[in-house]
Amino acid sequence: MMVCPYDDERLLLILQVDHSKVTRWLAAHWGNDTFAPPSPYHAMVLAAQEHDSGWWDWEIKPHLNDEGLPPDYIGSIKHLGGRVWLDFYRHGIERVAEQDPYAGYIVSLHSDGLLTQGRGLLPYMPDYTANPDVKGFLSEQESYRDQLMRQLKNSDEYRDYLSDEQIWTNFKLMEIYDQMGQFVCNRYPFNSTQRKNGPSNTMSNVPAPVRPGEPDAILTFAIKNESDATVTPYPFDVDPLILSFQGRLIPKRRYSNQKEFLQEYYRAERLDINYSLNSK
Repeated sequence: MMVCPYDDERLLLILQVDHSKVTRWLAAHWGNDTFAPPSPYHAMVLAAQEHDSGWWDWEIKPHLNDEGLPPDYIGSIKHLGGRVWLDFYRHGIERVAEQDPYAGYIVSLHSDGLLTQGRGLLPYMPDYTANPDVKGFLSEQESYRDQLMRQLKNSDEYRDYLSDEQIWTNFKLMEIYDQMGQFVCNRYPFNSTQRKNGPSNTMSNVPAPVRPGEPDAILTFAIKNESDATVTPYPFDVDPLILSFQGRLIPKRRYSNQKEFLQEYYRAERLDINYSLNSK
């Protein structure tokens, strides 16, 4: 979950599963005269929607950190424990792959990127590859992707989308969707400067694919006010693109035990958040 300041007395929690729904909306509307839409479209939108769905296993009953506070998603593999994080990510990958093997393949690559500095795209992130449990997970996922690839090569629907170039393009799209989704969900209101972690306004300089034969672009967010921002260059098929999601408000304090925290978590007031992304 994303843990953001709200006011002097409350914290705003944005669940990773809700962040994933925002990411889906970005993928679903990606594409215009400048930017090619994702392809295969349905699989990529599904991957964006489900890229963090493994968090559902934890977020239905989250636990406190050692300081008695809800843990933020930044550095979560350490805060939650490597095996906890790896187990729920593994489950999330398998769950989406059962519905769509191409989407599962992309989500597996995304999980790899979370542990390997975005497979080179995100050098500021921690590199977890020295961790024995992570090594095992990465090896397991590579084998799992090999299985999915064999399945995809026999698929009339997906065999035309399996070149190394196409897979790399779609991995970069997944990372840019995730960075944008984090940027949007990481702050309230939109022009708040309280949040220190998360993507920069250039989406951590992740290169955004434009279309075949065109160089990648770096997208830049310019925050205009509490609910509006411009995106340059503008990659969406509607202008503005309205993003709506919910947060939970809980008391801002240390909790003495899990029972006390979960009582506030389950009965938390919901906050409806609406942001607008514009071309100018």
